[in-house]
Amino acid sequence: MNESFKKLIGLLGLSILITACASKTERQFVAGCQSGGVDADACHCVYDKLVNKYGEKDFEDKLYTLYQTQEFQQDMVKSSLQCMKE
Repeated sequence: MNESFKKLIGLLGLSILITACASKTERQFVAGCQSGGVDADACHCVYDKLVNKYGEKDFEDKLYTLYQTQEFQQDMVKSSLQCMKE
């Protein structure tokens, strides 16, 4: 096997493991974020920042409500801008 093929197989395996470890909420958030044209790494970064601030349960509650608070929306925009710069 050539070296490039081995690296590709390794990356595919790693991505499967990462996806399997992600929560349903994280997978849905990242998928929605990516559908808006944002890079996957930036989407994961935004998710991580928001979960670190709110905690998993509170983040889910704020994300899945019909009327998100202005504070939550501002935090999402702020996190997005920070992550896109990184």
